[in-house]
Amino acid sequence: MPAQVFISYSSKDRTIANMACALLEARGHRCWIAPRDIVPGTAWGEAIVDGIKSARVFVLIFSSHANASPQILREVERAVHHGMPILPFRIEEVMPERSLEYFMSVPHWLDALAPPVEDHIVRLGDVIDQLASGAADPRTYRSIKPQGTAGLSWSNALVRATAGGAVLAMLLLAAWIGGLAPPHSPTGWLAAMLAVAIPIGVVASGQAAWWTKRRVQGVLLALLLAAAANYGWARSAYVIDGENGAQLVRGTDCTADARLVYESDCPDLPSDAIADAAYDAAALWTAASIGRVKLFLGAFWVLAASAAALLVAGWLGGPRRLKQEA
Repeated sequence: MPAQVFISYSSKDRTIANMACALLEARGHRCWIAPRDIVPGTAWGEAIVDGIKSARVFVLIFSSHANASPQILREVERAVHHGMPILPFRIEEVMPERSLEYFMSVPHWLDALAPPVEDHIVRLGDVIDQLASGAADPRTYRSIKPQGTAGLSWSNALVRATAGGAVLAMLLLAAWIGGLAPPHSPTGWLAAMLAVAIPIGVVASGQAAWWTKRRVQGVLLALLLAAAANYGWARSAYVIDGENGAQLVRGTDCTADARLVYESDCPDLPSDAIADAAYDAAALWTAASIGRVKLFLGAFWVLAASAAALLVAGWLGGPRRLKQEA
């Protein structure tokens, strides 16, 4: 029995959508396609919903234009809601992003990247024939919206980004507890918060794909290494041991009293100077210079953490390849 096919497409892909409609109808499958099948005087949204309800198969002409279309997302969501078999027909080498990735993570999909596109539409028609005749199981083409905790799957970009950010945050917290973060600075826990917030924010804003570009990731990796190297140098030069091994930050300018006592040794004072000053760094170095060093340490710690978080967002928050129809 011929299947009623709903064809979802961006208006910028109208030519291929109309070609698919013509070839499928030539095989006996009645297609619903806008604007042809919208009855004059009927509200556009109402007509779309009615068209989806009346169809047995949902064909998505997938491209970069469809990827960015809120209307396409609504149509796919309605198809998922009604439990329809979904056949993504990809005409550009792009992967679904944001919510489209969530809804299209289950079904098989068809590539139509190499010309002629007519050959791929024939393959699409073969799959619809199989679905209509019962030779193919419609369940293998359905994208079932997970309910409750079932929605927390690795196919969800937000879940992947959150998990990656949480792991990075735990590593940063461990470094803070282990004394590697800037001493006596809120940047220890601030960096851990950013490690979670940045990947979530990138994915939620729909910008994850931009951070997956190799050039961007190369810049981020270079930034991470540079920030880590600068932090390591500054830490080795300006973080000293205080009383009972407590870490202190020294400055770059001696106080007037320290200059009188140590003269040419300033600002690189001998190790016993801090003990003589009762482990009060402010008695040896000016508060302004200590503040500048603390700011320098904190800035590079946060910069390294932010670059790492953006790398996590690109590695785990970007679109993944879907299961391809053979």
